[in-house]
Amino acid sequence: MIVLPCALGAAGRIAQGAANTLIERAADVCLKERRPLVLCIRETPFNLIHLRNMTQVTEAGAVVYPMIPTYYNVPQSIEQMDEEFVSRLLGFVGLHQSDYYEWAGPSGTAAHHDRIAANGATS
Repeated sequence: MIVLPCALGAAGRIAQGAANTLIERAADVCLKERRPLVLCIRETPFNLIHLRNMTQVTEAGAVVYPMIPTYYNVPQSIEQMDEEFVSRLLGFVGLHQSDYYEWAGPSGTAAHHDRIAANGATS
């Protein structure tokens, strides 16, 4: 199960086992039955209570997957940033996508070079 987006209040209630909503109850069942649970935390900055709640859900078996955009693929729009995040998230849960950028190492980003070539610019 993926909770996207996951407010820190909901993450705290999941951490404490307080299932007040359908999403919180479904997350509680995932933890109880040892099923995959991914919480895409949307807020920053974190305070100590948030960090402890994220630690607690991680110890219970969930994965905290913050909604942090990537920049190494040189996105040209907000939509590209969203698509990249969703593709990475789907890849993380085993639904691999064929058209998203994967970092190959410190030698430079192929995505950046491909975009430069496509736009007709030179380096």
